[in-house]
Amino acid sequence: MSPEIGAGLTGALATAALLGVTHAVEPDHVAGITSLTGRYADARLSALVGACFSLGHVALVVGWLGVAVLVGRTAFPAVLEPLGTVGAALLLGAVGAGMGVGGLRRLARGHARGHADDADPHVHLPLGDRIGLGDADHAHGVGTYLRTGLVGALFTLSPPLSMMALSSALFGEYGGRTVGLAVLVYAVAITATMGLVGAGVGATLGQFEDRRLRSGLRAVAGGLAVALAGVMLAGALPALV
Repeated sequence: MSPEIGAGLTGALATAALLGVTHAVEPDHVAGITSLTGRYADARLSALVGACFSLGHVALVVGWLGVAVLVGRTAFPAVLEPLGTVGAALLLGAVGAGMGVGGLRRLARGHARGHADDADPHVHLPLGDRIGLGDADHAHGVGTYLRTGLVGALFTLSPPLSMMALSSALFGEYGGRTVGLAVLVYAVAITATMGLVGAGVGATLGQFEDRRLRSGLRAVAGGLAVALAGVMLAGALPALV
């Protein structure tokens, strides 16, 4: 491999990684992860939820790229973009409302019930594992994380146009293997970044020992997510009319 080709390949993979990071930190994705991880107040668990969200998200991104390869095009009907935004906004509004209402309910129940809700020792990892308890058999373990992945996938209802354009350019220049490597780098970047977002949310909430304050923050964050969903709908709906 010549130095020129090597430099070009490195630049292409760096671009794929950058696209993955910037895609992961789009406001609706951050708000969605926050809404799903706000209940844990634990960096490790929240990072795991963020990673599960990203895996579903990446699966649909790869699906879109596969469709682009099969049909031999990177351009799709323009209506798909606002449709995807509307779908993501409705989903974000739902999960944000759930977080907000949950925070308000915990505030209403007060400190006595706060311990059971916010510091639940039965928070489950994939495959049913529980942190620090050693009990790996619970009906809701895997299902909870699969549902989180499904939510992440539904945030990708519109085609990832920037990655499609990069993949198309790389295919003509370097071939299919390089495109596959770029997609892998892109997927890893999304997963790592979304995991870090989840960890940040969990670590931040974990700093507040007062459960009423923590519940209040959850209520506020849920409200902000619903507001963002409203802004997204306001921007996308005119394109569908």
